[in-house]
Amino acid sequence: MLCQFCKKREATIHFTNVENHKVRAIHICPQCAEERGFDELKKSNFAMTDFVAGLFDSAFAAAEKGVSMDSCPNCGTSYSAFQEVGRLGCSQCYEFFQKQLIPLLRSIHGNTHHLGKIPQRYGRQVSLRRKVRDLQEQLELAIQLEQFERAAELRDEIRKLSGSESGGQMPCQS
Repeated sequence: MLCQFCKKREATIHFTNVENHKVRAIHICPQCAEERGFDELKKSNFAMTDFVAGLFDSAFAAAEKGVSMDSCPNCGTSYSAFQEVGRLGCSQCYEFFQKQLIPLLRSIHGNTHHLGKIPQRYGRQVSLRRKVRDLQEQLELAIQLEQFERAAELRDEIRKLSGSESGGQMPCQS
């Protein structure tokens, strides 16, 4: 991609600016960046840990306001070690540090679960699986709360959705 300013050299510095819900991407070569006073943009060879640490600053501030900093009982990873390295030690860390991770994930990604696009050819199948999974969770809750009429309705809806998938097979649980 060519530099937007000189239109001659390869752009090696890329950044996106969002202002008033308008996105503006800028692609600039190091020489034009220097000429136009974008000196900080030239320093693009940053360490990934520095980048991750910068993203985590807001979550760390929340953690300092009284959130427990114990270590994971499974692997022994502490939250402060996670802050330094940017990686959790095991799958149980996600549950153990859930109170600290949820605000962090929301600040980085805007949500705590994936809302991205689904390939068109699989979209119907994926949304059907998600709906069945949600209904199964509601069914389990209804049974625990002894709401058996509601549980029967949910069971019937799950069967109906499962039968509508090609071949009448139950959608896989993934």
